[in-house]
Amino acid sequence: MKDQTIEDWSREDLKNQWLCWIDTIDPKVSLKEGDSVVFPKKRIVVQAEMTPLVKSIFARWERLSPSERFSAWEQLKEATKEAMKDVLPSCIQCGECCRKGSPVLRVEDLELLRTEKIPWSALYTIRSGEPVTSHDKGEVFFLVDERIKFREKEGSRECLFLDSTSSLCTIYEDRPLECRAQACWDQSGYLELENQPYLTRRDLFSHIEVLWDIIEAHRSRCGFERLYGLVKKLKESTAQREAEEIASKIIDLTSYESHFRSFMAEQLNIPFDILDLVFGRPLERLLELFGYRIRIEKDTKFIEIITQEGPFHEEA
Repeated sequence: MKDQTIEDWSREDLKNQWLCWIDTIDPKVSLKEGDSVVFPKKRIVVQAEMTPLVKSIFARWERLSPSERFSAWEQLKEATKEAMKDVLPSCIQCGECCRKGSPVLRVEDLELLRTEKIPWSALYTIRSGEPVTSHDKGEVFFLVDERIKFREKEGSRECLFLDSTSSLCTIYEDRPLECRAQACWDQSGYLELENQPYLTRRDLFSHIEVLWDIIEAHRSRCGFERLYGLVKKLKESTAQREAEEIASKIIDLTSYESHFRSFMAEQLNIPFDILDLVFGRPLERLLELFGYRIRIEKDTKFIEIITQEGPFHEEA
């Protein structure tokens, strides 16, 4: 392909070159109201392919003369830019919304859990005080109130229920409120959700008195704020002995929390796959947000630096 010129392109080569060119253009589109949206690549392709000119260029490509191909290539690029000016107000199921993060549940979604249309094992709790990344702007902030969220695939922000191959939602008919409000061409529906109350563990478990007491005890003894305070001191420490003492406290806290979770799960017969919903994510796992992890060597635990900076700034 490197040695080919436009005269040598097959129709497949044209498609590949076109897709590569789309990667180079600004996907931000201005709307009439003065706002702007970022077009997913698949939406750009679909909208352009619907236009008569683009259809004609691909259909006639292999019959065009060299000079006609140069002209058609420029027309194809211009037609693509023109197609982006009119936003189709419909979902083309490109999956981009689902790849930016999984949804947070609202109280209105509770019925989906009660009827088991969404498995409880697919959820986890983000407790108050924990750092999160905003879905729309990608900014990191610390939660004031807790959230219940769909799990995401390991090592990515992609929603658990997205079929990566087809880009289709596997629970589309029973998707939660936030997913129904998502529209890459219009953020107004998503912004209106700010008035919808979030689902919390209180909505799920407060009627089970014994379990709720345990959740409250865990919140008091193993709150994220404790871990955050210790990590902050560790980062600020200058003396080795001081750092070792703080690291030891972090290890003690995470070890205690791990024991608390497993012990209560056994005592109350809490399924292992919903522990992250009942108690939130383990403190040991959250430690990695700061660029640290706990390593065990010869039955001794150590605090190990993964990166000098965690994936978020402490001042956020």
